[in-house]
Amino acid sequence: MRGLLLLFRKPLGRLSMLLLTALFISSPSVGSAADYSKYHNYDEMTRALRELVNAHSSIAELVPLGETLEGRTVWAVEIAGGQGAPADERPALFIGAGFEGDQLIGSELALFTIEYLLTNYESNDDVKQRIDNYTFYIVPRVNPDGTEMMFAGLQTGQKTNTKPYDDDNDGRIDEDGPDDINNDGFITAMRVKDIEGDYMIDPAEPRLMKKADPKKGEKGEYKVFWEGLDNDGDGFINEDAKGGVDLNRNFQHAYPYYKKGAGWHMISENESRALMDYVLEKRNIAVILTFGASDNLVSPPGSRGEMSSEKLLGLFEFAESGNAGYEAVGNVRIAGEGGGRRFFRGFGGFGQQQQQSNARRPAGRRAATTVNMDDISYFNTVSSKYKEMTGINNTPFVRKPEGTFFQYGYFQYGVLSLSTTGWGIETQARRGGGQGQNRQQPAANPQMARQMRQRPGAARGGAGQGAGNALDMSMIKWMDNEGIDGFVDWQSVSHPELGDVEVGGFKPYSVTNPPASKIAELGQSHAEFAVYLASLFADIEIADTEVTNHGGGIFRIKAKIRNNGFLPTSLQHGVASRSVRGTMVQLGVDPSDIISGNRKTEYFTKLNGSGKVIEYEWLVKGRSGQNIELKVVSQKGGTANITLTLPRQ
Repeated sequence: MRGLLLLFRKPLGRLSMLLLTALFISSPSVGSAADYSKYHNYDEMTRALRELVNAHSSIAELVPLGETLEGRTVWAVEIAGGQGAPADERPALFIGAGFEGDQLIGSELALFTIEYLLTNYESNDDVKQRIDNYTFYIVPRVNPDGTEMMFAGLQTGQKTNTKPYDDDNDGRIDEDGPDDINNDGFITAMRVKDIEGDYMIDPAEPRLMKKADPKKGEKGEYKVFWEGLDNDGDGFINEDAKGGVDLNRNFQHAYPYYKKGAGWHMISENESRALMDYVLEKRNIAVILTFGASDNLVSPPGSRGEMSSEKLLGLFEFAESGNAGYEAVGNVRIAGEGGGRRFFRGFGGFGQQQQQSNARRPAGRRAATTVNMDDISYFNTVSSKYKEMTGINNTPFVRKPEGTFFQYGYFQYGVLSLSTTGWGIETQARRGGGQGQNRQQPAANPQMARQMRQRPGAARGGAGQGAGNALDMSMIKWMDNEGIDGFVDWQSVSHPELGDVEVGGFKPYSVTNPPASKIAELGQSHAEFAVYLASLFADIEIADTEVTNHGGGIFRIKAKIRNNGFLPTSLQHGVASRSVRGTMVQLGVDPSDIISGNRKTEYFTKLNGSGKVIEYEWLVKGRSGQNIELKVVSQKGGTANITLTLPRQ
C-alpha cells in the first residue's frame, strides 16, 4: 500500500479556473459516493456502486454478472429512464473496464461516468435525453481479483486474474513468483554486467537502457531480467507467478493460441464467460467503449483498416527477453537422478506445431482482422471528437490487441467498438535524473549465473529484439515534468544466483495509470464523451406516408423510412459478419391482402444515417376507415410505429 500512496496520492495540480468551474457545476464533488482523489479497491468500489444505485433506483440497477475464483462479484450498472421502450429494446452504450489487473484508471473513469450520469439526470438536458431514450450498460471492473494486487504490500504490476496456471509447462503451478530483491515494495528490473549482453546504458538518459547497435559502434554490456530469483531452478526468473490468464487475451477474435496469458481456451474464465453471457443477451448494444491496454481512439484504424497500434516500453521488453523460451520448454527435477533435469517440449511446442499444421490447411474465408473500408470514417470521426474532448493525443504504454473484448465487439458482435487507455502523456524536458551506484560483489552461485546468462534465447534478446526506448524516454520525461515518483533508480544488490546486479526501473502501475490526482479531470471528459457516444446511435423514423384509395377496396400505401442518427443501422462489417439483425419493416395486414409490392414483413440490412431514406410500397385490399399499423424495428436503431387509416375515395 505504501507504493500506491507514494505514486497516486498527489495534489490535484494545475487545473484551469474554467475546468474547476465545470467540475464544480456538473461533476461529482461534495457528497459524491466515491473519493476521486484515490484509486478504489474492490470493497470501496462496490460500496460506491451500491450507494449510487440506491440513491437513483428509479433509473439505475446494480446487476451481478458472476463471481471470480476469490469470490468477488463482477458488477454491471444498468441505467435507463423515461417512459419509452423497455431498456433492452433501446440502442445502448456498453462501457467495460478493468480487464487487465494493472489498468485501474479505466475502472475509475467508468465509476465516474456512472455517477456523472445519475447525478446529472435532473439538471443536464443532454444527460436526461440520453437516459430517457437510450440505455447504458457499464461494467467498471471485469477483473476484480487481478486489480486487488495493486493494493497489496508488494507491487508487481500483475495483469492476469488469479487462476492457477502452469506458465512454464513444467508440471508445477505458480511456483516461481516475484521476489523483492532490494526490499522496496516494487518488482522492477535487474541489469547484470555481461560481455555477451545486448543492452547498454542509454547515454542520453542514464536511468534508461537501450539495445546496443553494432552498426553504430555500440557495444552491449548488460543482460536484463525481471527483478527476482529462480525459485524452481529452471534457469528462468519469475516466469510462473500466481495466476496466469489475461482476460483481455481471452476473447474470441484474433485469439492468441498457446501464448502467455491466453488461458486454456477462449472464454475459459469465470469473468470472461460472465461478461459474454451478459452482452449476448443485450443485442441492443450499438456502441462499445472499453478502457484497457490497447488503443484505437487516439490512433484510429489506418487507411488499410489496421485495428490498433502498439507502443511498448523498451525496458519491459528487455526484461521479458531474459525469459525468452520459458513457455516452450518444461523443466522437471527427476527423483533418483542426482538432482538432474529432464527437458521436454510442453504445450508451447505443441501449439507451434498445431499452428503450422493449420497454416497448411486449405484456405477458406478467414476471419477479418482489419476494419471494413466502409466503416473507417466512423472510427475517424469518433477519434477526432475523443481527442478534442479529452485533450489526449499521446498514449502511454499500449499493446497489440489479441483476443481483446473490443476486437470481439467489432469483428464478431458487429458494432462500433472502441478502446482507450483513458489517459495520455506529454513529452517535455525532464528536470533531473540519476543512476544507482555500481559496487562489485562476487557471484554467490557462478554455475547458476552462467546457466541463466548462456541459456539459448537470453543472449539473442527474445521479445526485446530490435526494440528501442522511445516510449521509455517520453515516459520518464513526463514523470519528471509532472513530479511523479514512478521510477526506481538503479541500486546495486547482491543476488544469490547472479552475484552483483543492479535493480531499478519503472514502478509497477506507474506506466499504466496516471496519478490519482488526474482522475477527476479525466473522469469529467470521459463522462462527457460517453454522453456524446450515446448521441450517435442510428435513429429510425417513419418519415412520410401516403395512402391512396383506388376504388373497389384497393389501396396503395407508400412509406419512407429515415435514419436520423449518425451511425447506420448496421456497420458494413455487421452486415458482412451477419451479427446485426436486419431492420424489420412490417405492415399490419394479412399477407393474403397484399396484391403486389413489398411483402408484409421486409428486412433491410443497412441504412446509413444523417437522413438517408429507404422507401416501401404496398398495394393492398381493404376497406375505408380500416386502421393498419406500420412498424419498424431496428436492433441498433430503435423502434418506430404509426397507425394508418385507409381513406374514402
